[in-house]
Amino acid sequence: MATESIAGGHRPPVSRFSIKRKSVQMILALTLILVVEALLVWHASRSDDGLLLALASSCLGVTLFAVFRFVHTGIRTVELEIWIRHMGEGNLDYTVELSGNDEVNEAAKALERLRQRSIEALQLDLVRELSESLQRKNDELERVLAELRQTQDRIILRRKLVELGELTAGVAHEIRNPLNFMKNFSEASEDLVAELRHEIDRRAGELSEDGRRVIVGATEELADNLRRIRSHGDRADRIVRDMVTMGRGGGERQSVDINDLLRDRATIAFHSASALDEEFEIDIRGSYAPDVGELEVVPDDMGRVFLNIVSNACSAMIDKRRLLDADDDSYQPTLWLSTEQTGDEIVIRIQDNGTGIPADSMDKIFNPFFTTKPSGTGTGLGLSISNDVVREHGGSMTAESEPGEFTEIVVRLPVTAGGEGSN
Repeated sequence: MATESIAGGHRPPVSRFSIKRKSVQMILALTLILVVEALLVWHASRSDDGLLLALASSCLGVTLFAVFRFVHTGIRTVELEIWIRHMGEGNLDYTVELSGNDEVNEAAKALERLRQRSIEALQLDLVRELSESLQRKNDELERVLAELRQTQDRIILRRKLVELGELTAGVAHEIRNPLNFMKNFSEASEDLVAELRHEIDRRAGELSEDGRRVIVGATEELADNLRRIRSHGDRADRIVRDMVTMGRGGGERQSVDINDLLRDRATIAFHSASALDEEFEIDIRGSYAPDVGELEVVPDDMGRVFLNIVSNACSAMIDKRRLLDADDDSYQPTLWLSTEQTGDEIVIRIQDNGTGIPADSMDKIFNPFFTTKPSGTGTGLGLSISNDVVREHGGSMTAESEPGEFTEIVVRLPVTAGGEGSN
């Protein structure tokens, strides 16, 4: 029996024997007919009318069978209705066992199949909800893990920089004092040699030719040795200064135009190289993608990365030019700088046509204190710290080289490394 909504709820089901049920009303009607037929049979038996008595008895039997079948079917139908009500309320555990082989039993079988499918659907919904919940938690864990890795890289880099800063501070204090003494004494000795030369020239007439030649030769050698001492002292001082510089770092992330930062640091590196070799000339070819835009980075740290890479490139090209014949004009030192945005990352390429890197050294160039430069000309910290800085920004740094031909360093930075890039 259908229910009706009342004030947002449902009417409770009527009793299976309520007068409101149509089946009960029909049972009462059949009972009334049965009583009437019983009276007819009784009346026929009193009037001794055989035919009327047989007809009334047959009608009474048929009516009794109809009442029995109707009552039996009605009770099963009510049980089926109660079952449907339980399913409508979400109680899929309730079930009814019905016997028979009629349409009521077929309806009960169909209802049981519906109950089983509903249970399967609920189980599938539960599995889907659990799967979605697990996926959300997995995504959250991956995000947290990525943040933890970046934080770990940042902590490791800061610790390296702190340890390096402490080391270089002590090294600078212990080394710079004797270096200053060497520089000062060499300069003072050069002045004494200059006075000695002047005195030799003034007393040239008092010395024999051979004696003068010996004294002048010794004086020249002494002056040359003093120049070498001062040059190597300056080189050692520069190495210590570079170590102190690489030991510094940090600062706040800022929105920086990567193209401008790369261009500026490349210019600074070139001028520094030119100061060491006045004859050094370089052809800088830039290809800067305008859609790269700005990126949230630590300007000092990222600028130091570009400065170090370009400085290494300049050193390699200077070395190659020195290895070639001085009159050979076929070699033109060239530096290629390029930027582009591919997907969700910025790609910076720095390539030179210098001496290249030996194949057996390629897997070591990012190791601390490893260098391919001659002894005393490099600290071996530049690429190592640069690689750590790039990793701290969520990027990567790779190298490719052909000995004697070229070296290319590729820096990849995510557009969202510490912030969103703006194009």
